[in-house]
Amino acid sequence: MTAVAAHAAPFRLTGSGVAARGLAYVGLAVVLFLPWFTTDFSKTCSLAVIYALMGLSLNIVVGYTGQLSLGHQGFLGLGALVTANVVFKTGLPIWLAMAAAVLATTLVALALGLVALRITGLYLSLITLVFGSAITSSLFALATFTDNNSGVKITRPSYLSGNGDWYLVCLAVLLVVFYLDYRLTISKIGRALLALKENERVAEAFGIGVTSYKLLAFALSGAIAGLAGGLYTFRGELYSEKDFQDPNGFTLALLFVVMCVVGGLGNRLGVVVAGLFFGLINEMLDGLLYLHWVRDVVKHIPVLNGYYDSDVKASYLASLIGALLLLQTLIFNPGGLGASLRPVARWMTGHRFELHDTTASGPAAVEGSSVRA
Repeated sequence: MTAVAAHAAPFRLTGSGVAARGLAYVGLAVVLFLPWFTTDFSKTCSLAVIYALMGLSLNIVVGYTGQLSLGHQGFLGLGALVTANVVFKTGLPIWLAMAAAVLATTLVALALGLVALRITGLYLSLITLVFGSAITSSLFALATFTDNNSGVKITRPSYLSGNGDWYLVCLAVLLVVFYLDYRLTISKIGRALLALKENERVAEAFGIGVTSYKLLAFALSGAIAGLAGGLYTFRGELYSEKDFQDPNGFTLALLFVVMCVVGGLGNRLGVVVAGLFFGLINEMLDGLLYLHWVRDVVKHIPVLNGYYDSDVKASYLASLIGALLLLQTLIFNPGGLGASLRPVARWMTGHRFELHDTTASGPAAVEGSSVRA
C-alpha cells in the first residue's frame, strides 16, 4: 500500500490513541481545576475567564460578521453596573441580577445595531468608539449608580464566598457559552452570519436578511458581554466606574480587539486561549519578577529596563508583549493562535494528527485580513 493510499484510508483510533487522548483530557481538567484550591490566583483566573468571555462576545461581531467594534468595554461596564445596582437596591439574588444585566446589554446592543445598520468599516468603528466613551463617561459616573461615587459594594452568597468557588462559576459559564457558540456556527444562523462577512450583497441575493442577522449578531454579542460584566462585578464584590472610564476603558476596548486578532478571527478556541493569556499575563510577569535573578537580567536588557524602576510595572511590559504578538500575527500568522492550535484540537477530538489541516472550514478558516476596515 502506498503512502498516499494509507493516508486516504479511514482513520481509526487504536487503544493507545484513546489512552493518549484520555490522558490529555485529564491533564487539561487538572489545569482548569487547580485554581479552585488557591485564593489569590483563583481571583486572577476568574478575570482571565471573563476576558475569554469578552473575546467570544466580540468575536461574533468581528470574527463572524466582519464588523469592527471599539466600544465593547461599554457593554462589560453596563453589565457590571446593572448587576451591582439590582443587588444593592433590590436585594434580588445574583442570578436574577445577572439576568437583568444580560437583558439590558442586549437591548442596548440592539439599539446600537439599529444605528449601525447602514454603516460599515471605519464609520462603524467610530460609532462604537463614541458609544463606549460616551456611556462610560456619563451613565457610569452618575452618583445614583455609584452610591454617591463611593462604589457599589455587594457580596456573594455564602456558598460562593470563596474566590475559588466563584472561579468555578466563571469557568462553568465559559464552557456553556463556548458550546452555544459552537452550536451557533454549525447552524443556519451561523452560516448566514459568515456569509455577511464575505459579501453582504451576495448574501442578500441568496435570500439572507442582512438587517435581521446584523441585529442578531449585535444582540448576541451584547448578551455575552453583559453576562461577563455580571461575573466581573461579583468577582471583586464592588462596582466602580473607574474600571471602565478612560484611559482604562479605552485600553480594555483595544485589548479585546487584540485578543480576537491574536487568537484568530472567527476561531473560538484561539480567542478563548488569547483571552486567558491576556488575563493572566500580568500575574505571570509579576511572579517571574519576584525572582531576583530575573529582575537583574531584565534591568540589563535595553528597552525592557526602561519599564522598571523601584516598583515593578508589569502592566507596561504586558502592553508591549501584546503589541508584539499583534504584529507577529498580522505579518507571519494571520490565522492566529487558532490556526496553530487546530491540529491539536482535531487530534483531541479523535482525528489524525496533521500539522497542515486542509479540511478546515467555517469560522476557523476565516483569516483576519478579511475584516473590512
